[in-house]
Amino acid sequence: MRATMNDSTDSNTENSGSGSAQRILETAEQFFAKFGFVGTRVDEIARAAEINKRMIYYHYNSKEGLYRAVLEKHLKPMIELSRHLLHADLSPAETFKRLLNSYFDFLATHRVYVRLISWEVLSEPNQLSNLGFRRQTFEEVVAYFEAAQKQGRLRADIDMSRMVISSMVLCFSYFSQMQYLQSFFSEILDDPEQFALWKRTVIAIFLRGSGLEDC
Repeated sequence: MRATMNDSTDSNTENSGSGSAQRILETAEQFFAKFGFVGTRVDEIARAAEINKRMIYYHYNSKEGLYRAVLEKHLKPMIELSRHLLHADLSPAETFKRLLNSYFDFLATHRVYVRLISWEVLSEPNQLSNLGFRRQTFEEVVAYFEAAQKQGRLRADIDMSRMVISSMVLCFSYFSQMQYLQSFFSEILDDPEQFALWKRTVIAIFLRGSGLEDC
């Protein structure tokens, strides 16, 4: 068992500053991905990071704050890219293609994020509702395609929010349910060639089904 008498001194030297915050974040990410938000204890994160538990609250205020920071670390680059694509001079069809390709590639390279969200699906209450910027970006994407729909560039009988969510689910489930999906295929699904095939298939389904392909 580690000594605790000098915790305060240690926290003012080795564990202060951005270095300790980063170590906490990286350690917490591993625990949350393995055990979920509910199954992770702050004490365990502190021990694994070899850091004074008080420093976790100093940097992140609470377990919830630390968890949000882990999610934001993964999400923010993808959200920034999505917003950039929405404001680029692209057709709605090309915007959809690039958004879906970017989201799929993000999931392929952020498997920890996939595990985190998979835990969220099983958890109550759900912590994702606390990420306002995530919901805001989703609404911006929906609004973009609703505007295109009003211009007659998509079928009028399709709900845009459900179209966007459905396309996201088909991307996310490829990774979150890969073991299940693998039972239907002889090809190894965790492979770049199979990634490309899945993306092409999903894009074709939505472009043709929504009417975007005809624009």
